[in-house]
Amino acid sequence: MDILSVLRQSGPLQAGALATSLGISRATLSRQVKQAGQGLIALGQARRTAYAARRPVRGNALPLSLFSVDSVGRLAEVGQLSPVYPDGTALALSGPFEWPLDGAMADGWFEGLPYFMQDLRPQGFLGRHFARRYAAVLQVSEDPNTWSDDDALHVMAVLGDDLPGNLLLGEASCRRWLDHVQQVTSGRREAGITDERVLEAYPALAAEALSTGIVGSSAGGEFPKFTALRQSADGRMQHVLVKFSGADDAPGTLRWSDLLICEHLAAQVVAGRLGLAAAQSRILQAGGRTFLEVDRFDRHGALGRSPVVSWFAINASVLGQLGKPWPEALTTLLPTKWFTAETVAQVRRLWWFGRLIGNTDMHDGNLSFVPTDTPTDAPAPLALAPVYDMLPMAYAPVRGVELPPGTFQPQLPLPADAPAWSDAAEAASAFWDLAAQDPRISADFRRLCGENLERLRALQSSMRM
Repeated sequence: MDILSVLRQSGPLQAGALATSLGISRATLSRQVKQAGQGLIALGQARRTAYAARRPVRGNALPLSLFSVDSVGRLAEVGQLSPVYPDGTALALSGPFEWPLDGAMADGWFEGLPYFMQDLRPQGFLGRHFARRYAAVLQVSEDPNTWSDDDALHVMAVLGDDLPGNLLLGEASCRRWLDHVQQVTSGRREAGITDERVLEAYPALAAEALSTGIVGSSAGGEFPKFTALRQSADGRMQHVLVKFSGADDAPGTLRWSDLLICEHLAAQVVAGRLGLAAAQSRILQAGGRTFLEVDRFDRHGALGRSPVVSWFAINASVLGQLGKPWPEALTTLLPTKWFTAETVAQVRRLWWFGRLIGNTDMHDGNLSFVPTDTPTDAPAPLALAPVYDMLPMAYAPVRGVELPPGTFQPQLPLPADAPAWSDAAEAASAFWDLAAQDPRISADFRRLCGENLERLRALQSSMRM
């Protein structure tokens, strides 16, 4: 068998193992490597050098350029991504990289898509509509959850100019981004929505999102939403993610309105009482709907972007312990030095805060991280991204309409968690107090919040005894 045939079956192999598989000497291997041409990929230094056979995607056997956009909108090429046989990818970086890479990743080898690209897959409410709109053109399934890695790479490379974070894959998506930049800088792109227009614009955008699902990018999450660009009175631009309730007066619709307001209040408490960064938000009410407008922390001004990765992407690619409580799973990765002990402590306080406000939906996609600046010869620890999607989901309507009958039953911590629990309980009490007094929340739910406050305060008192 020739070198490419062996690699197509085996996947990446270091030089010694590849020579043994072929039954040839290192010198003969070197000659065959040169003869293999563009079908062969070599990554790694010295003894760590490994080889793989390049795998075409939709007939394209050329590597895909990977670009990044910085906080002021400047574009840079960061590397070349190539799918490899039988699966996985190889990334040849152009220079220092902002995401931590350990083991085989440091040499450029990934078992699937690189973890920092996993969140670029269209997902959630907007992602599903994106898939339905472009499925025929892109020749993919209308359900993005069924896409293979090759499907995802194809979509990213063709229409991936407005995905979460700051990465662009492929020249086609990059050219779409550059066309957008030209439209913005030349004034041909419509300016952001002003405060004077927002109460008229948002009901129309909500109706469009529900009917077509094409408003904005493929930001994740299941709640009905759209994205928009806002313009403040001083001309400052801010990309926002806007969740919205229904427009009728059904009990389930009213409850979703209450929960959107609670999400806004919880973010304020996380920042003010727990000392953690939280996504800044506002509540607007118009057209019979409640809108939760949240500033996107991966967008800056009209064109700037910054990197972000979900805990789901990290966990699935590096750890493989999906669904575990956040602090428990993060502690497992402390030896990698991707997270500091302080970051894990922050997540532990946040986790307890969520439990003490009745958040039953703290899945791995509702926690994210951003890279920090560290020396280039050391793994870059990841910092907690601004908190988002923190709300009392225990009270969300079941099947969208039925109000759950459950009673709030906060739990006491084990001794090791007592300090984090105490901090979180103080913050959770502040949250229930705010919610119990907010006139935008329905009277029935305010009363329930007041009852929860009393239960939690009683539990705090028992802890002090």
